[in-house]
Amino acid sequence: MVDTNVLLDWLFDRDEARAKRVDKLLSSTTELHIPDIIIVELTFALEKFYELPRDVVNENINKVIDESVFNCNRLLFRRALVDYINHPALSFVDCCLIHYAELQHATPVWTSDKKLANQSSNRAKYLS
Repeated sequence: MVDTNVLLDWLFDRDEARAKRVDKLLSSTTELHIPDIIIVELTFALEKFYELPRDVVNENINKVIDESVFNCNRLLFRRALVDYINHPALSFVDCCLIHYAELQHATPVWTSDKKLANQSSNRAKYLS
């Protein structure tokens, strides 16, 4: 299992020695699990700490989920990233929530967030 810092080292070569260790780990392992929360935290770090625009965040998250050694919830994140790019008013968490609910056959998502309800194509309902 890997954490957010390992992924950031891998994506950005923040520290040469650590980046080499991460590369060695990836080349010597057949599978590393990434919990959903780590992908969400990675997205938050890319947006807030690195201040990257959504298209660059999208590219980096796709790089992670496209790496075959990583075992992660690809279906959820591929779907969420489409809404993340197409609906800039929605957070990545909101996009994940909508698609998580769909994958669990648990729609609609009841929310007090009008923005989420309005931009979710009836997958979320405003609870007034």
